[in-house]
Amino acid sequence: MMHRIRFQEGSRTLSALSSLRNHHIKMTNLVKMTNLELITVLRESTFTNEDGEDYQLEFEPALTAQELQECAKRFPNGSIDSEVEEILKVTKGWDRAWPEAVYFDSVNEFGFAELLPYSVTLGTDGLGNSWVLDLDSAGNAGKVFFACHDPAVLIVHSQNITEYLIHLLDSYRNPGACHVNNVQDHIIYDVWKHDRCTSKKSDFLAAHPHYHEFLSQFSGEEWSVADLRGGQNKAGFAWGRYDATNLTQRHPTEMLWVMKNNKRGFLNRLMDKK
Repeated sequence: MMHRIRFQEGSRTLSALSSLRNHHIKMTNLVKMTNLELITVLRESTFTNEDGEDYQLEFEPALTAQELQECAKRFPNGSIDSEVEEILKVTKGWDRAWPEAVYFDSVNEFGFAELLPYSVTLGTDGLGNSWVLDLDSAGNAGKVFFACHDPAVLIVHSQNITEYLIHLLDSYRNPGACHVNNVQDHIIYDVWKHDRCTSKKSDFLAAHPHYHEFLSQFSGEEWSVADLRGGQNKAGFAWGRYDATNLTQRHPTEMLWVMKNNKRGFLNRLMDKK
């Protein structure tokens, strides 16, 4: 059955023909949609899981005005990022899917502030891994990271909220072959094994001397620098190889992390073989 979905934003109306069962909205159309338009598609669509069972996402209601005020207090500047606020005025998030839950009000609940000092935990998989929206010190939304604990890596998953929603929609449509699964099933081990975005502090400083002032606070040569300034999806670093819980510091404005080198223990060597 064909269903016409209509999206309205200001004076512009976008009409898209879509099959709610087979989800034949082309990717070229998705990238032109706003966050609210994508959420409308997610809300209205029926998906089929890997067991052949149909399901729909179970959406939560929007935050009330009072709840929005309370949420704003948890943002770095006391104001909700405009993209996040727009979504929260429509829905808090949804359940019954992979990721296990998707929410937009879980501010600063990510357990590793050393890696992402300000954040919104957008999704969890029920296995201790999270999709985390990075916030700058002013509370502005940036990239979405996949934070995995086994192996312990941090990976750029999506460029922004919009692309994250597109990646989610694709994962619901194609649970067997999609960006979400590729990151979880393959990229995490590649990043752990090769850790291409990390270098010794001395090597990084030789190539980028203008970071001397920032790096001068880390005395000695027992430090490594993870450099994700390129920001492309699937780039990441193996924070579990380093003393990440106590001796990790992120650059105040850029995607650089300084980590104290850790001794190679049994767990590290075991994960290398994966």
